Amino acid sequence: AIAENVLQESRIENLIAAKGFTDSVVYIDGERCRVVVQAANLQQQESLQILEIVVSQSAVPADKVQIVASAA
Repeated sequence: AIAENVLQESRIENLIAAKGFTDSVVYIDGERCRVVVQAANLQQQESLQILEIVVSQSAVPADKVQIVASAA
């Protein structure tokens, strides 16, 4: 299960990078996912794109995904 989570996290990070966010960290823990993206702030459309990626690439439900923008 841990190896599968690592593969999903890596796949999601690569897809987020393809959307223009060069630095992100994805952590999947059971039915929860936390995404930290390097950005001053996220527009609603950008957050929705990231959410769509996470939901399509993992078994994590949308209401259990947390997306955070980090400037540093």
